[in-house]
Amino acid sequence: MKIIIALDGLDFDKAFSLFVLLAPHVDGFKVNHTLLENTSMFVNYEGEVFVDCKIWDTPSSVSNILEHILSKGATMTTISTFNNNDTFRTLHQYSEDIKLLGVTYLTSWSSQEQFEITRETPRNMWERHISRIKHYNFYGMICSADDIVDISSPIKKICPGISFQSVNSGQKRITSPSTAKRLGADYAIIGRSITKADHPAETLMKIKKTL
Repeated sequence: MKIIIALDGLDFDKAFSLFVLLAPHVDGFKVNHTLLENTSMFVNYEGEVFVDCKIWDTPSSVSNILEHILSKGATMTTISTFNNNDTFRTLHQYSEDIKLLGVTYLTSWSSQEQFEITRETPRNMWERHISRIKHYNFYGMICSADDIVDISSPIKKICPGISFQSVNSGQKRITSPSTAKRLGADYAIIGRSITKADHPAETLMKIKKTL
């Protein structure tokens, strides 16, 4: 299982210092819109640069946004699976340039919220949404590690909501790094457990030992 550090919500100085400290020991970093214009910190970095904006819009707008994200050196990005098929057809041309990740069921949603929004059981929801994107060469799906049991597709599982000896504020469906690996996560996205730790590098090493 690969580890990606989420730098969301940090100012540039804090994010850059964590990048320098942790880059030799992890497989990538995730940023959202708050650091999108500061991705120059990743120049010459060989790991994943994951820009997480959960894109949902018209085909032309999605294409323009993705072009901008590519210009920032991103290697992975999230696309809402609630887009229409025309949008997915437009995105297919980029599938060799960047790892497209579908995002549907956020780890901040409870199971009740999932049903209220999708009106489907989790298993049916995953099957339907993954079937919409698999023809367009999407690399993976964002999911809680607990959701993997409901996903029959071999598509890569990229799992946020990973917590280690900390309170994962804002997330409702969380797992530990070791549990995520056991359940079959391909990538663990870890944020506050490391970025808010008093000793981030030591905390990362402790996590790695559990794996």
